[in-house]
Formats: sequence, C-alpha cells, structure tokens
Amino acid sequence: MADTTTTTFSLVKPEVGASADTWGTKLNAGLDTIDDLLDGTTAVKPNMTASQWKVGGVAVTSTAAEINILDGVTSTAAELNILDGVTSTTAELNILDGVTSTAAELNILDGVTSTTAELNILDGVTSTTAELNYVDGVTSNVQTQLDAKLALAGGTMTGDLLLGANKVGADAGDYMKFTADTQTDWYVNGNNEMRLEADGDLHVDGDVIAYSTTTASSIALKHDVNIIDNALEKLQQLRGVSFKYNHDGRESAGVIAEDVQEVLPEAVKRIKPTLESKEKSLGVNYGALTSILIEAIKELTAKVEKLEKK
Repeated sequence: MADTTTTTFSLVKPEVGASADTWGTKLNAGLDTIDDLLDGTTAVKPNMTASQWKVGGVAVTSTAAEINILDGVTSTAAELNILDGVTSTTAELNILDGVTSTAAELNILDGVTSTTAELNILDGVTSTTAELNYVDGVTSNVQTQLDAKLALAGGTMTGDLLLGANKVGADAGDYMKFTADTQTDWYVNGNNEMRLEADGDLHVDGDVIAYSTTTASSIALKHDVNIIDNALEKLQQLRGVSFKYNHDGRESAGVIAEDVQEVLPEAVKRIKPTLESKEKSLGVNYGALTSILIEAIKELTAKVEKLEKK
C-alpha cells in the first residue's frame, strides 16, 4: 500500500507496514510543514465555523461577511484598537453604514463628552455642512447664548441694539437714545432734533407743524381763577420785537421772556438746557399772553366808551 497525503496541506501519511527507515523522514517533513503553518511562514487557510473558534477564550460570533468588511481597511493596529472596550450595539455601529465623512471629519468627535441624548438632537437635522460649519470654533455655551436672546414675541431688551448705551435706530446717525428715568432723544443725520423729558416737556429743534393744536382749558380743570387787573398798564410794559436765534440765525418775532416775567410771571417758565443751549433759560407760554390782551382790550374799550359819553 503506497503513501497518502492529507487533503488541505498535503502532509505525507506513511504507508502502513512500510519500511521503518522511511517513517522518520516522512514524519519529520510533516512536522516541519506544521511548524511553518503555525509560525506564519506558510499561509493558513482554515475553514472555521462561527461560535466554534475563540480569541482569548471568547467565542467569535461574527460571520465571514461581517469580518470581510475589514477587507482593504488600511487602519493601523493602533487605530483599530480604538474599538477596544466599545459597548455600542451592532445597530448603533450600523449608523456609520454609508457615511462618507473623512477620518478628519469624524475625528471632530474625539473627546466629545455629550451624552447619547444630547447627540440625538441631531437626529433628523437637515442643515447642510456649510450651515453646521458656522459653529466651527465656537467655544461658548450656544444654548445659553440663544436663551439670552430677546424672544420673537415679548421679552425684555437688556442690552444695546445699536452703537452705545440704550440706542436703537437705522444707522449711526439716525437713532433714538434712551436715558433711564430722564429723557428720550431723537437723532436725525447725527443731530439731536427732539427730546422728550420725564416731566413731560418736549423739546423740538425746529417748527412743530400741525393743522391744529388744542390746549386743555376747562373750568373743571382749574381753581383759584382770577381776572388779570391793570392789564393795559402791564401790556404797555411789553415789547413786540423781531430777532434772530443765536444757534442758527433763524429770523422770528415775539416778546422777551424777561419782560413778560415782570408783568405776567404765570406765562414764563424756567426751562432746562435746550437742544442747542447748555444753559438754563426762560420760555414764554404765548397762549397765556391772550389773557392779558383780552383784559387790556376790555379796559381800553371801557375808556373809549367813557370818552364817547362826554
């Protein structure tokens, strides 16, 4: 009976009953072949059954198809060792199936401490890469910043909207400025054109143009009502003058507040520094002057009537 060989690696199986002198040689050759297979000199081509071979005493349950996914992988052992200790399930790892991100892009997650719940916020996000890249380099707590923003409906503005403190407007020259508990100023083309003060006074650097103006004057709103006496004499102490304003040279006409203060102080008001003047000054209530005019005309009429009777 002749020698035979094994099926896979063709190891010689000496003929039973053959010369003992040839057995040693043949067995030694077979042992050398086995040694080469075990130390990697010759490639091993095992046909292993899933769950029946182990690594470190742990049964390997991966199928050949699953292990073949590593075919062509160029990762180093160090890189693959990153998976050591990974507790993700197959379903969780399968999320990467079809991912086209580069290693550099995936490395952005390196060191991320977000929980699964926090990362799941991205589930269903339709933002493009360009849109998400807006947060590239952001080191602040984005949610805290968003929460601090003024709500679309309601809310309280606590910071500046334009330029410096408490300003809001279209640009650097056209805006409204708030001074807490004191006044609100309006600027046009860089000029302070109007001011509303906390006491209700409105300063306007120019004409106030309207189809009509109405002043509250009901007797129900007044007390200590008295007729102005010697109105004609007081009127004679006033001067009707024309003049030019110092701050812009604009021509106008009227009376002098200091003159009016001498005869009808109720019509004069001390006003705070105006838009153009840093000094306190006097203002005249021209509507109040009608009172002295009315009474002066009545006194003059009485004198005319008296003369006509003579």
